[in-house]
Formats: sequence, structure tokens, C-alpha cells
Amino acid sequence: MIRIDRLLKALANFLALAAGVAMVLMMAHIVADVAMKYLMNDPIDGTTEVVEAYYMAPIVFLPLAYVAVMGEHLDVTLFTQRLSGRGLRVLSVLGLAATALYLGFICYHGVVEALRRMAEGEAWETSVKLLAVWPSRWFLPIGAGAMGLYVLLAAVRTLRGGTSRAEDGAAVPRQESE
Repeated sequence: MIRIDRLLKALANFLALAAGVAMVLMMAHIVADVAMKYLMNDPIDGTTEVVEAYYMAPIVFLPLAYVAVMGEHLDVTLFTQRLSGRGLRVLSVLGLAATALYLGFICYHGVVEALRRMAEGEAWETSVKLLAVWPSRWFLPIGAGAMGLYVLLAAVRTLRGGTSRAEDGAAVPRQESE
């Protein structure tokens, strides 16, 4: 279980790093486009499409597992703030299991859609040519799948009597006082 935890944390860190690289590349691309537009009156063709498909998608979806590892996703404690012990553990396991199922659903349908778009060779028209965008369809299932695996691991850990604290490795978010 510890080996799986380390592997999933390494995957989450790698995906978050990839999202960070995409963000830096996006900023450089946009700066270059604006500079070309105002300095040479010749903007980079397809910047909007490239930003939308190849930068924004990984920035949004790839860090999902990292959010789970760090326990930084949202947690509404209106009905659970007075629970402790077994009741809170049961509710945590149910919530984590439901989250894992939901992410599995998103991942499955994301893969189906990515395969369909890949088979048809999805491309968007830019001002001068077609831009193949089907590869960007894979960012959603990769991000959701990685988060789903980590949340499932957290559910198993909590079910087995482990801690539900995020800093100990479980994917249960921090609770902030109101």
C-alpha cells in the first residue's frame, strides 16, 4: 500500500509539473504573439486555438491528482462539523468512494470521447491551416483517472482504519473554521 501511495504521489507531482510547464509555455506563446503583433504587425497564426487546446486543457485537468494528494479540494462541513470517530470515518469513506466512482465515470467517458475524436482526426481551422486537436482530449481522462486512483486509495486507507488527515496521505480535504 505504501508503494502504491508513493507511486500515485509521484504521478500527481509529475502531472502538476507538466501543468506548470504548460502554463509557462502558454505565457511565452502569448507574449510572443503580442510582441509579433505590435512590433512586426504579424501575429502568430493559431495562437487562440493552441492556447485553448494545448495549454488550457492540461493546466486545468492535469493537477487534479495533486489537489487530492495535498487535500486542497473543497469540503463542506455544515452537516459533519460535530461528527467524530466512527460516524465521520463512515461518512468519509462513503464520500471518497462516491468521488472515486464519479471520477471513474468521467475518466471512462473521457477515454471514449478521446478515442472517438482520435479516430476521426479532430482538427480546428485556424486562419491559415488546420490544427489537429484530438491529442488534447486525453488530458481530461488522465487527470481525472489519476485523481480517482488516489481518492480510491484514500478510501481504502480510511476504511482500514487509517487516518483521514490529508497531511498523512489521505485525500480528505483540510477543514477550515468559519
